[in-house]
This record gives sequence, structure tokens and C-alpha cells, in this order.
Amino acid sequence: MAYEFKEDDVICSCTQLTKQQFLAAIKDQQITSLDQAREKTGVNVACGLCIYIVEKLLADSLSLQ
Repeated sequence: MAYEFKEDDVICSCTQLTKQQFLAAIKDQQITSLDQAREKTGVNVACGLCIYIVEKLLADSLSLQ
């Protein structure tokens, strides 16, 4: 069973971005791709460890739209 991130969990330790902040950015900035997420939020541009979390949250968010 995969870990379910809470809203206030940090998903990117390099930017200190939380799940809630990332999901809000997806909605508010109309992010539809990993490249846009990197450009607009700064996630996954330094160490790269958050890529799987970011991809999953982005895919889940887009499937709900």
C-alpha cells in the first residue's frame, strides 16, 4: 500500500512545497505537464527525488478535471 500524502506534507524538500500548495498551483496556474510544473513551481529541478510524487499528483489531479 502506497503512502497517502496529507495536505500539509512537503512533497519537494528542495523547494519546501507542500501537497496543498502544489495542487493549488496546478489548478490556479493551469499546469498540465511536468515541464510546466517544474517551470511554475520549481519542483523536480534540483535533486529530482520528488519526481514520482509530482507525476502521481499531477496525473491524479488532471484525471479529476
